Amino acid sequence: MKLISTILSFILAVSVGVFPKSYQPVSENAELDFVVISDIHMEGNNPDRFRDFPQILLDINGAARKNDALVMLGDNTMNGQHIEYTFLTLSLRLFSRIRNNLLVMGNHEIFTEENGYEKGLSKFLTYGKMIMGEKYEKPYYSREVDGYTFIVMSTEADMGVTCYISPEQIEWLDSTLAEASKDGKPAFVFCHFPIDGTVETLWPQGLMGEQSGEVLSVLKKYKNVFFFSGHLHNAVDYSGVKRIDGVTFVDVPSVLSDHSVGTTPTRGTGYCVEVHDGKVELRPRNFISGEWFDDLCVTVELV
Repeated sequence: MKLISTILSFILAVSVGVFPKSYQPVSENAELDFVVISDIHMEGNNPDRFRDFPQILLDINGAARKNDALVMLGDNTMNGQHIEYTFLTLSLRLFSRIRNNLLVMGNHEIFTEENGYEKGLSKFLTYGKMIMGEKYEKPYYSREVDGYTFIVMSTEADMGVTCYISPEQIEWLDSTLAEASKDGKPAFVFCHFPIDGTVETLWPQGLMGEQSGEVLSVLKKYKNVFFFSGHLHNAVDYSGVKRIDGVTFVDVPSVLSDHSVGTTPTRGTGYCVEVHDGKVELRPRNFISGEWFDDLCVTVELV
């Protein structure tokens, strides 16, 4: 552990500055700020990712208003290996100032020959406790962050590049959203897999699949719901943000992989989300270059 920590510190010191550039929120009255990134794919033999992930965390630290949460939207590792989870965990411990770290489970955590679903889930929950500071018994859970509800969904079987959402999870989603919507605040739902028909894609096999309709029906019952998904590695200008039947869908690029579809380079890109004055700001940012995609920022007025 000490050796790995030393290596990470050295790589960071020689590749980026110690102090990140500061950037401002949209509003000084912000009630909530958080960051969503996806598809880190921390890989045992890929030093570029060991180097770039700490750099991303340092840029996130540069927010003038400290972020309240960091959501990692699945495929956080490439193969669900212990060494990959170790680098992920140490990077967060060494370089992140965010107190609420939320992990979503992706297909790469479970579908390797080394793991399989049950073994991959066990690793996810074990390392999740270290990263998130709470022990969860299931791959889906909710957490309250500064009075706002964050809902994490996950596949309950190894379905390859798609997923399986059980009736129990759908019922849980419904009841959790019902409780979260009582005070009129927005609720934020996170799932590695996009719901069919809510994103642009040339890869239809990589969507939620059979349970898409049931999940969408639940989301549409409530006001001010935001659904974030990854998995597709789309550029931020290809799919981005969509409003469908009152629900806001956000297709999050892979933060450490080149984009598969689109013209905007996605390596380093995720979303900064801000709630203020009855609005939710969705602001894509490249956390490696420190640049905003100003023309792709979206403001959603809350109902």
